[in-house]
Amino acid sequence: MKEVKVKQILVVLFIFILILSQPAYVFAESSIDVTRAHGNSISDFYQPKGSIIADSQTGRILWEEHIDKPWRPASMSKLMTLSIVLEKIQDGTLSMDKAVTVTADDERFSHHPLLSNNIMHKGTQYTIRELINLLIVPSSNVATRMLMQQIEPDTGKFVAMMNQKAKALKMEHTHFTNPFGAENHSIGKKYLPPGSNLDDDNSSTPRDFAKLAFYIKNTYPYITAFTKHITYTSKPNTPYEEHFHTYHHSLEGDVHEYKGTNGLKTGSSDKAAYNYTATIDRENFGLVQVVMGVGHWDVDDSEYKRHVIGNALLDKVYNRFEYREVMPKGKQYINGKWYDVATPLHDVVEKGQQIKFEVKNNQLLVADTKRQYLTSDMKQPSVMVTPLKQNYLHIASQYGWYLLIALCLSVVLYIFIRTRKNTDKMK
Repeated sequence: MKEVKVKQILVVLFIFILILSQPAYVFAESSIDVTRAHGNSISDFYQPKGSIIADSQTGRILWEEHIDKPWRPASMSKLMTLSIVLEKIQDGTLSMDKAVTVTADDERFSHHPLLSNNIMHKGTQYTIRELINLLIVPSSNVATRMLMQQIEPDTGKFVAMMNQKAKALKMEHTHFTNPFGAENHSIGKKYLPPGSNLDDDNSSTPRDFAKLAFYIKNTYPYITAFTKHITYTSKPNTPYEEHFHTYHHSLEGDVHEYKGTNGLKTGSSDKAAYNYTATIDRENFGLVQVVMGVGHWDVDDSEYKRHVIGNALLDKVYNRFEYREVMPKGKQYINGKWYDVATPLHDVVEKGQQIKFEVKNNQLLVADTKRQYLTSDMKQPSVMVTPLKQNYLHIASQYGWYLLIALCLSVVLYIFIRTRKNTDKMK
């Protein structure tokens, strides 16, 4: 009996040690738990298949839930198409002001019954800038195709470029089969790469799309000038004028606005349900967010519930973390030694928590081994420090004024005592 009790005690202790050894940043709550705690009554039906929030400056993950679960990105795929377009604009191959003429094939594609589109008319011209707006706000597939064709008319070769870019960004669980994001069987073979399987679809994960959002936000920061708008009017004051409203309801000014939200793209389909990728900028603390697989395509409220959930997750992160200066520059006493800190150290830290530091190879950083980043090559912030010799001259340089005051007080005290003694002798 005693042996059994000892074994039971050992098992309990082992479990207890395992619990204590788990990282402090394990996110045990689900998105729905967080949303309910935020004061929203919401059904488990809307539980996302995965979600992630990361700091947009360092790539540090601040919230995660099934971030490597494979899922269909749907029209969020257009962000990869867009990133390739922006790359060509940046290197001068393509101009925002270039005019693209609508072909008869473009006009036919704009009437595709299973795809989101604006209506194109043969012979009409659209600038690259206008096509980007149409890709973003109404998620126009014909605008996406026209942009793609300015870079590579062969859809198969363009999709290969998309997958090559995904590999370069370390989107390790992402594969594209088309540049639009719609399901292959909805697009049809005519507009797919030769040999495409109609049962295939674009596939990715919340973590991978957060990597893409991080890349776009930091490489092409001006893109938020396009993505922040909740409405867009195409070809105003012409016979081809069209009006569109965003599907990204967390943008400022929309029904579920969240302060600081300025991008990027939503995506939904029969199999993908409702997804979105967001960028948020609040003062000096920016975030990227991905929420995938909310509700169901046939339940219209899912389009809005994804933003209720996403906003609750953002509140949780902003309430818990802050980006601030954690160590000023100059001579600092760190872990029992003096260092000259070259520049101020800024980092994302938990509010109200005592910060510990470490110095590695003359680099100062916050001591925190539990952090996770979007990719392995993303490192936490650090600044250069120079060790200072611990000698009397250095101590004097640090405490010179105090030593001078103490010396002066000693002299005054000495004079006072001598004067007092001389006075006593004279008496």
